[in-house]
Amino acid sequence: MREPGVAIAGCGAITAIGCGTDVLLAAMRTNASGLRAGERFTAPRFQSAIVGAALTENDSVDPAHRLATEALRQARAEAQPVLNPIPTERIGLVLSTTKANIAALERLAEGQSCPDSARRHLQGDLLAADLAAEHGARGPTQCVSLACVSGLVALQQGAKLIQRGAADAVLVVGVDHLSAFVVAGFSALKAIDPGGCRPFDRDRCGLSPGEAGAAIVLVRADRADKIPGRKIILRGWGGSNDANHLTGPSRDGSGLALAIRSALATADLSPGQVDYINAHGTGTPYNDAMESMALRTVFGGSGPPVSGLKGMLGHTLGAAGVIETVACVLAMRNNFLPGTPRLKFAAEGTPASLVNEPRPAAKLNHALKLNTGFGGVNGALILSHV
Repeated sequence: MREPGVAIAGCGAITAIGCGTDVLLAAMRTNASGLRAGERFTAPRFQSAIVGAALTENDSVDPAHRLATEALRQARAEAQPVLNPIPTERIGLVLSTTKANIAALERLAEGQSCPDSARRHLQGDLLAADLAAEHGARGPTQCVSLACVSGLVALQQGAKLIQRGAADAVLVVGVDHLSAFVVAGFSALKAIDPGGCRPFDRDRCGLSPGEAGAAIVLVRADRADKIPGRKIILRGWGGSNDANHLTGPSRDGSGLALAIRSALATADLSPGQVDYINAHGTGTPYNDAMESMALRTVFGGSGPPVSGLKGMLGHTLGAAGVIETVACVLAMRNNFLPGTPRLKFAAEGTPASLVNEPRPAAKLNHALKLNTGFGGVNGALILSHV
């Protein structure tokens, strides 16, 4: 029996560029960047104070919960006509995060007060459980923490819950907040660009940490008749592991190429049918070079248009796969190709089809979203108009 299709019924976002998908769409149309210097990260132990902050300094004792809640509020509001008839026990939730509410641990280490609810959300599974209870999802609840591929895996897990009949709708939410722990960790690896990240640029030298809350409501495609316009479905996905290094990707891009080919196979598409690729594009020398090699391996020298958005949002870790998929949805709905913010001069070896500035798309029926992460994990997700 053929598995049911899975459609996107609603999206939500709070990022360094602002709150709401309309704000994100406007920034994508103008290639804006939300990277700014933050006073919190001016100490010598941090490589740079430039970050993608969605919240103000010390805005909350539970920033992970706050970011996730706002994103879910937006996504549920957009999807409400579809969600209304679905019993709450048939609605699931999958959370994607790498550090959950690590702010609580930092507050405790500094001797500051920290409410029990914030301490509870140090554990991703408990944060997922509380979000599910607060947002009317009494079905299956999961938490995915798989480095920077977490968001794509969470979307895949949500789709599988629907396909195997465990739920009729799933709220997928990705969240990570800026913390001294994360910024200091990347600083220790010498992985941060002091001037702000420049994905695929010839002078790139690192990433910029960011924070975000992003949410996508997935529903059975046969329940999505109330979604206005053409539906966007999760068409296929793939994953792999380089087995190369704790933090460094395989230099030849073979692992990511394997994940892309797996996604194309499950989507029953050829490389030539992909109209746009949203790259992981961290701005680190090794990641961008590896990703470029993987794309050449699969698509050849003249592949589909490629761009990356971390020069706008920063690297949002567990939220990256979800927020960047939201960006793909916005681009597909509005038929344009996002640019690559902060790119000045493309590095040698980057795809010839790299998109610098946003422009209208000749067609945008199939989009490929890529993420890679520590431990050599690779993820690929294909979205399609139907």
